[in-house]
Amino acid sequence: MRPLTNLVTAWESNKTFGENFSIMLRWKRSVYKLLWKHMLIYFLVYILLSIIDQFILHENGKRNFRAMAEHCSRYSGSINLMVMLGFFTSTAMQRLFSMQTTVPGTAKSITIFISSLKPDLLEGAMIIEQFARWQLLAWVLTFRLVCRPLRKIYPDLKSLEATGLLTPEERGIMEDPDQTKQSTPCVLVVFDWMLLLLKETFIQKRYFNESNYLKNVDTLMAFKKSCGNVIKFATQNISPALVQAVVLSVYCFGCITVMARMFSKEDAPISSAFISYVPVLPAMQFFIYFAWLCFGKAALDPFGDDEDDIDVPQMVKLHIENAERLKGLYGMHLEKVFPNLPQKHYNSAPV
Repeated sequence: MRPLTNLVTAWESNKTFGENFSIMLRWKRSVYKLLWKHMLIYFLVYILLSIIDQFILHENGKRNFRAMAEHCSRYSGSINLMVMLGFFTSTAMQRLFSMQTTVPGTAKSITIFISSLKPDLLEGAMIIEQFARWQLLAWVLTFRLVCRPLRKIYPDLKSLEATGLLTPEERGIMEDPDQTKQSTPCVLVVFDWMLLLLKETFIQKRYFNESNYLKNVDTLMAFKKSCGNVIKFATQNISPALVQAVVLSVYCFGCITVMARMFSKEDAPISSAFISYVPVLPAMQFFIYFAWLCFGKAALDPFGDDEDDIDVPQMVKLHIENAERLKGLYGMHLEKVFPNLPQKHYNSAPV
């Protein structure tokens, strides 16, 4: 049994190695798509400087070039980017994680509202349609403030009206300065409408009991707080000075390493050609630091146009489809879904 166990262990380790290697070679959604242009420029500049040194400069110029190159090579290690990049990426990731844990969702609030209404109300479907549409409208208005691709789809209130999320009467109220202050964000106006709808539903005694009204208000306010956290994510951004300092440090390091060379004392042809045209070690350092920088910059704006960013337009589509499914639950009974089930009085069954 021991040789068989060793064989299984070896096969699993090879499988893990193969998976890791396949991830390294993956081009789609990879770091290479962010770096290849910079690395190409890096190699071209490195080779161009070597050509200038070998074929254009005179003896005095070559001595000055080599002195400058060795000086840059000695001091390239004195730039400590690890601390600065570590602080930058950790700050960006903590900010991103705090936002992702509070991303607003519409399903909970719509479900609680549907479950709180009395069954078989004549106006029940209309009330649920109104509440769900305003919930989706508030969600879209929130992410429209922080997501550029979503702003391209919904550039103004007319575009929201064209998709059915906003009625002409509601758009008129938002644009009328006598009814809505222009300094008030549209998303807060929609929340006011939903609160009034919950209160009106309570006054008309459409809930099962009085506690359902307060439960719906608490759920709606939690949704409003989550929307506020998303807006704060965009407005309370990391200081541009920190981002500029990190970017300048990485590019300065790249400029120093593209110049740095340690020439051989013996001046052998193979070593000279290797130093001139194959910048393996300096390019590797710049590659790692620049990849780290791109990772931190991507965390600053996760709602951008890159394929690695959060697909907010697709999220809008999923929220609309989910709301349509939840609205269909009102007035539906279990025997409609399972007609072959025996008719039992579940509420009178013994506990």
